[in-house]
Amino acid sequence: MAIPKPSLTDLIKNLKLILQSRYSATKQSSRDQQPLSKMEPSEPEDYVTRTALQEIDTVEISPLHPEYMVIGTYSLVKTSEPRDYEAQTRRGTLQILPVSSIFIPKYAGMLPPSLDKLEFSCAIVDIHFHPSDPSLLGAATSIGEIHFFRFIKHGDVLGRRVLVRLIPLGIAKVAEDDQHGLSALVTQFTWLSDLSTHGIRDLNDFQRVGLAFTTSFGDTKIASLEIPAIRDLNDHRVSSTKPPDVHFKCEQVSHHELEAWTVSTFPLASTHDNTTCLVLSGGDDSALLAAQVTLPNLSSSQLDEDQTITSSPLWKERRTHTAGVVAILPLPRIRTTTSSRGGPEPIKEIVPLVTGSYDETLRVFELDLVTFRPTLKTEISLSGGVWRLKVLDQYSTLSLQGESNGEHLIDEDQKIGIVHGSRQGSDLGNVKQHTLILASLMHAGAMVLRLTYSHRPSPGEDAWTVTPLTKFRAGHESMVYCCDASLDVDDQELGGGMGSNANEPLRREESEARDSNGKGKDKASPTLDANTQHHKVSPPTYTVVSTSFYDMKICTWKFVDEYKATVKQNAAASGVRIGK
Repeated sequence: MAIPKPSLTDLIKNLKLILQSRYSATKQSSRDQQPLSKMEPSEPEDYVTRTALQEIDTVEISPLHPEYMVIGTYSLVKTSEPRDYEAQTRRGTLQILPVSSIFIPKYAGMLPPSLDKLEFSCAIVDIHFHPSDPSLLGAATSIGEIHFFRFIKHGDVLGRRVLVRLIPLGIAKVAEDDQHGLSALVTQFTWLSDLSTHGIRDLNDFQRVGLAFTTSFGDTKIASLEIPAIRDLNDHRVSSTKPPDVHFKCEQVSHHELEAWTVSTFPLASTHDNTTCLVLSGGDDSALLAAQVTLPNLSSSQLDEDQTITSSPLWKERRTHTAGVVAILPLPRIRTTTSSRGGPEPIKEIVPLVTGSYDETLRVFELDLVTFRPTLKTEISLSGGVWRLKVLDQYSTLSLQGESNGEHLIDEDQKIGIVHGSRQGSDLGNVKQHTLILASLMHAGAMVLRLTYSHRPSPGEDAWTVTPLTKFRAGHESMVYCCDASLDVDDQELGGGMGSNANEPLRREESEARDSNGKGKDKASPTLDANTQHHKVSPPTYTVVSTSFYDMKICTWKFVDEYKATVKQNAAASGVRIGK
């Protein structure tokens, strides 16, 4: 009996089934290849929202007094508004605000603190506390200047309140106007970690510091500055008039074809006289530039006025990013070992580099230790322009062969060649280096993610993974340009109040706790109850402040690193010495 030929309709149906089957298999295979990079992040259930009086584009929590933060604002001057000078186009403020919106008095009759607010005839574009002197604050402006301040907090006994002030130390005009009189914006700056103090205390002493910065004219520069070492309001150099000009030396490092948006440095070598570092910059031209810079050793007690700053370009990378490079985050070197038969194990050094771009992609590179050229290792789309990146924490874990309770938290001494009891180096499993990062994602909100480098003793199995952990968007209706976070400490002073004039720094429109649907909450989030469970290791909890520009919102929320608590608990249970 002859088999009937299939009709045209049957052939089309069979073809559709085949194509659908292949598409499903391909999609599943794609999901299996990058499970960690595609994990759906959680959203904080509780948050507090406040509204500022101006657009916020930069925020920093005080390292010394984490109950307070400083915000910088950026507003365009409208044609109908009065101007401080004829060509003024922007104005801004520096304001000290409490991280908490609720003032909790520490004694009967205590009043809310008096918090500084400084106004400028230009916009505040970027602010940072110095990594080695957390009371020293720098503020970059829209007219090519960087202002310097001392952040102080002291008690007013008669006034029954705390006073928190920004003492002006000086101004450095680091970028000149162009031939048409147009001012350059200092789009970002970063401190060099070293500093030294010279002169006679409280008379003429100054701090010698260094910083790198970018401008809207496309320039990347590095500078060495001498800032008056004023420590409090009683210093005779504190002036009620304009702060003095700061003495500085400046050197051009590189130039972008369009606006330069971000800069970062990485230390290479240091001698008694000089410091050498790698300066990386990114701009609107989609380029990542690198240069090697040598400058006088900032930590040296000797001061040589004749020393100069030298710079030499290394490379220009513009094939990887498909839009402007707006965030650069070099990470500390990672030292690993590769097992070998006989003899010492060779040491391998990894220099990680993380970048963010307008193309909504976070990328992870490794830098070659000879040429310092980057090699792309992995990337992930975060659904928003990756404008700023900040490290919250770094730690290592180890999975021991034969152990059933997963990964263990280890310290730096244990990371390589750990020996515990009868365990030898050959028993080591997977060593992982974790970096917790806070990202400002413009229209996509704020995100906490974990970057993990996995290393095994056998070669050829290293890998990078990016895991989004928490994404916050609910409280923001416009671009999120800046975030900051601080690790909660049990005995840390919290609260701080709304200022001596509640209507001045903020409008308290929304100070109640809200969930992701905007509804009021009657009790704390269940995730925070882990701190009360005495049989478990308390997970690290961060207070995160995220701000959005056009709607002028300040949102405060919590992030809990449950993973670190778990691996720490595993280490305690197995007897492995616990890291920090």
